[in-house]
Amino acid sequence: MGCGLPVRRLIVSRRLYLQLALRLVAVFLVLGALLLWLSASSMGRYSRAVQQTINAPVARYISEELELITAGRANREGLRQLAHHAMIIHPAIEVYLLDPQGRIISHALEPEAVVRERVDLDPVRAFLARSRPLPILGPDPTGTAGKVVFSAHPVWYQGQPQGYVYVVLEGQRQQRLEQSMLDNQVFRFSALGLAGGLAFAVCCALLLFARFSRRVQKLARRVDQLYRKELESDGPEPAAGDELERLEEAFNAMQSRIRQQVEEIRQADAMRRNLIANVSHDLRTPLTNMLGYVETLMLKRSSLSASQREEYLAITRQHGLRLNRLVSDLFELAKLDSGGQPLQLETFSIAELVHDVVQEFSLRARHQKVTLTVNGDLEEAWVRADIRLLERVLENLLDNALRHTPAGGEVRLQIQRQADRVLVSVCDTGSGIPKADLPYVFDRFYYARDNGRDSMRFTGLGLAIVKRILDLHASRIAVYSRLRQGSRFEFQLKCELDNEPECEKGQ
Repeated sequence: MGCGLPVRRLIVSRRLYLQLALRLVAVFLVLGALLLWLSASSMGRYSRAVQQTINAPVARYISEELELITAGRANREGLRQLAHHAMIIHPAIEVYLLDPQGRIISHALEPEAVVRERVDLDPVRAFLARSRPLPILGPDPTGTAGKVVFSAHPVWYQGQPQGYVYVVLEGQRQQRLEQSMLDNQVFRFSALGLAGGLAFAVCCALLLFARFSRRVQKLARRVDQLYRKELESDGPEPAAGDELERLEEAFNAMQSRIRQQVEEIRQADAMRRNLIANVSHDLRTPLTNMLGYVETLMLKRSSLSASQREEYLAITRQHGLRLNRLVSDLFELAKLDSGGQPLQLETFSIAELVHDVVQEFSLRARHQKVTLTVNGDLEEAWVRADIRLLERVLENLLDNALRHTPAGGEVRLQIQRQADRVLVSVCDTGSGIPKADLPYVFDRFYYARDNGRDSMRFTGLGLAIVKRILDLHASRIAVYSRLRQGSRFEFQLKCELDNEPECEKGQ
């Protein structure tokens, strides 16, 4: 059990080598078997050609020794004597006498040994005409060998062809002898020698292949490390395959990642251009106004009354504060985007935080003649979050609501317990947001100009900061709005159950 995992990893890491090695062995085995078959086939064909060439005159000698067919009748006794004498010299031959149509009319074997009644004459004619290269194979009348080498010669009587002498040069005894030779020690040693040579060739090929495939294995391991640690650290493990499959998968992953990064770079570049344009505009506007009022004070200082100078200084201070707020928002949003501001999580009552923020904005609401209220489940709302960042969320939402709510309107903060979550909503009765603009209200520097209000109002970074902070808390902010009726922004936070018994009671 202890060594199973390392062995499995070794097999997986060298899967390509093992696959190719097995295929190489299979190829060599097939080539070895094919070589044995070709060798045996060519040697057998060569042996038959030599045997037929040497024994080609045998049938002619037999046909010239005696009159084997006289007036259409076979000389059976003469055929037996000639066959007997021939078998003394060559024990494996079999002699047959054929009529002009190939029918067997006599032979020197036992009657039950011959199973054919007729011999195909096409090979006989080809042998006599030498129209094909040797060996020319003919049928075996005993039916045991299929095709055999033979010798043939026509039988003549008074100048007329009477038939053929058909001599089989591979008799039954020779076939049994050849079969036994296949099992002797010489053949087995030859086969073993060939197998040993093939095994040596396979080992040499495997060693050479291992040397050349080592680079592929090393590259596959390095790509696997890059795939797991850098490109797909949060993704699924790469599929277990051979080196080439893993290289292909890692290449496809890197190609997809590069395309994604290129697209992200293009989008980031477009956002950077828009950001620079918007920042330039929003920084230039208060700076221009400040310089205008300062220059007026410098040029007309003696002609301006004290109240006018105070008014110009107040306006200049207002633009300076707005400029400072914009720069601070830019720095804070940059820190949130870069991850340079880690969350400081703690458990606290969201109701208390809401009351503190409302108290901060109450004076401003009274000056604007806007009613600012808080209601909901104020005693059961305990959450775990970064209290400083969540305070910034509430401040930005209230600031946005007060900016767009006219005198006589209302801004309401509501806390509502929903199972294991707390729903926080900020509602106003202001000018509302056009439906077409709702998907973009959390974009940086977004602001609407359809209500005819002061163009110096907030540029939209506040809502972008709100969304980014809630993203860090794994919460989503939603907005609902109707023109000239008001807007509602809401988000949810997970209720902290361990630090407040009231939460359990609320469930």
